Amino acid sequence: MADGSYRWQGHTPTPDAARVEAIHAGYDEAQAPGFAEPARAVAVERIEAALAAARSGDLAGAANALASARSVLESLNPDALEPRRGLAGLFDSRNKRLKAFRESFRHACAALSDAAADLAGRIEESARRSGALDGVWAGVRAAMVALDAHLIAAARRLSGRVSAEDAPPHPLEARKATLDACRSAALGALPLIRGAQNADARAAEALRACGDGMTEWRQGWSEALGLAGKRPKKVRPDRDRLLALRDALLARIDRATSELTASRDRRAQIETRLTELRSPL
Repeated sequence: MADGSYRWQGHTPTPDAARVEAIHAGYDEAQAPGFAEPARAVAVERIEAALAAARSGDLAGAANALASARSVLESLNPDALEPRRGLAGLFDSRNKRLKAFRESFRHACAALSDAAADLAGRIEESARRSGALDGVWAGVRAAMVALDAHLIAAARRLSGRVSAEDAPPHPLEARKATLDACRSAALGALPLIRGAQNADARAAEALRACGDGMTEWRQGWSEALGLAGKRPKKVRPDRDRLLALRDALLARIDRATSELTASRDRRAQIETRLTELRSPL
């Protein structure tokens, strides 16, 4: 989708008519208790793959990089540019403080560059996981189509069949119920797979905004501290601008941290629901 999210509309392709006919024609009454076992086994395997994907590779590790960046930013207080007053100010000066603050800024830039690189790597990992989940989603849907072909063929075999009132159900009826349950579980897994992708996508977008914000902060502070040119300039930094740029980046970091927490919670819920779908199978 254009906004980076994924949606499941609930539609599955109709099984190929020739495939349904071949299954119907090849039906063996003696094999009714195990009818369509290969298709059922594939569906279960692919639901398990969805569960494994939901359990692995979330973005929670990015929280450490965000916490480190936040700590670095909070240590840079523009008030440190103002000389002390009174006697203490006799041996103090704006130029001296500007020089020291610039040095602190350079160290902070290096630390935030490391944090930005960490976030960029995790965003790339998220994109790869999303691509893998696309494959898992397609596999589950294909397994559903295969089950549908067998279910249609089974329904044809059972249509018109009349059993005595006290007779046990035909083995194919019980088998069809098993296949229906597997098909229902596969259908339930599809939106959950999309949910796992969306959980990562929102967090990844917030991390990307942090990376962009770090670039904007570094550029803005470089200009405000007279470091944007070839040689440091004598400037009187704009305290309000420095604070606004810092606070804007801190706000992005806080939003990203919140999104990481929400993503972790959503993934845990998805894992629980996929486990519930898998267990009866």
